Amino acid sequence: MRPFLFIATLLLSSAAFAQQALGPGTGLVSPEINPDHSVTFRFFAPKAVKVEVTGDFLPTRPVQYTVEGKTLTYDAPGSAVLQEGPGGVWTYTSAPLEGELYSYSFVVDGRRTMDPSNIYQNRDVATWTNIFTLSAADGDNGWYYEVHDVPHGTLSHVWYESPKLGKQRRLSVYTPAGYEGGKAKYPVLYLLHGSGGDEDAWTDLGRTAQILDNLIAEGKAKPMIVVMP
Repeated sequence: MRPFLFIATLLLSSAAFAQQALGPGTGLVSPEINPDHSVTFRFFAPKAVKVEVTGDFLPTRPVQYTVEGKTLTYDAPGSAVLQEGPGGVWTYTSAPLEGELYSYSFVVDGRRTMDPSNIYQNRDVATWTNIFTLSAADGDNGWYYEVHDVPHGTLSHVWYESPKLGKQRRLSVYTPAGYEGGKAKYPVLYLLHGSGGDEDAWTDLGRTAQILDNLIAEGKAKPMIVVMP
């Protein structure tokens, strides 16, 4: 289930531009969101024979594996081949996409690698992918994932003692705008990750802080504290 749909279901009290840039990259623009909401990916690899991009913005592909003699099939992210251009820069442009948060990585001559031009990354257990957001229209899923000119809450990482495990553990806590300077009481929502996740899952891939900032600013969610162990 997409993170926005899940959080919005929990939080609603009533019923295109490029992703934000942070600092220098490789000199290449990747991913680049085009006016028609297609996305162009670029990768510099002058000695490569084949460069592919794989991600959840592409049609899935069936992958089979065997467990205890039984053949099982699951849908893996699709892949597309980049075309080599001048200067060893490989390029691929997707079909127009809906507003969403997407993840992807490159495969260079059979070896999976990250996009060095994109600093936005997500870790799921031991797997790293790049991510980008795309907003095709105000108010779509992608719009809520992005940072807008609204009051912003605070995201903190807090260490706590776990008597059961006998060691310290960490959790993430979102507090709404105005929490630190006020005395109001707020409801608390506990968001638990799935198998293999950790305290960063909901903030990195789930975009909890951005979604809540935007929903609260629109009056679609009550200001609240969110605890993510």
